[in-house]
Amino acid sequence: MLTRVLIVDDETMTLRNLVAIVEDEASLEVVATAQNGVDALQQTRDTRPDVVVMDLYLPGEFDGVEAIRRIHTLLNPPRVIATTSFDLESYTRGALEAGAVGFILKNDAETYLTRAIQAAAEGDPIVSPQTTSRLIKSFLKPTTAPEIAQSRERIGSLTPRELQVAHMIGHGKSYKQIATELHIAADTVKSTVTRALQKSGADNGAQLAFFVGQARLDIEGAV
Repeated sequence: MLTRVLIVDDETMTLRNLVAIVEDEASLEVVATAQNGVDALQQTRDTRPDVVVMDLYLPGEFDGVEAIRRIHTLLNPPRVIATTSFDLESYTRGALEAGAVGFILKNDAETYLTRAIQAAAEGDPIVSPQTTSRLIKSFLKPTTAPEIAQSRERIGSLTPRELQVAHMIGHGKSYKQIATELHIAADTVKSTVTRALQKSGADNGAQLAFFVGQARLDIEGAV
């Protein structure tokens, strides 16, 4: 069964490149494209994709972050992967808080995009490792900074294994890769993430990884 994909990007050449990358994977089908938030929302309603690849910096009435937020409120919404050329904390944070299940830099698209779409369709988050490393480096503030303290409070009840799995998600590992590296079943990874989401209040695995990265913890066994 093909995974139906909607791709949103305001730059025509970039949009064509993303479509080409996705269509090169036999298990994926691009059912529509859009170049602004309003059209993205309408195409989501009309074509009912399984996964939306959403550029965050869009012209018009509202940007990609707001488009994600509005899509997330639809009945049975698709999974949304955020993409951008600009590795800005505000956009990353906004996309994850709006409901994105993954975050991919466009420079990483050839390597990670199809994998991210397949993972998202299965409820498996993925984040560009480059994005995560830059995000973590961006938090070079005293550990008493409010956002760090808030993230530490959110994840304070997570077990070492739950922290480890969240950390691995933040470094671009899929559930299957995590299961292999930790020598556990994929279902165990999923249940571990589910428990961590309930404890932390995160909406998805990508947001959970963001909180763990922001908390700046020395996680034992992290890779």
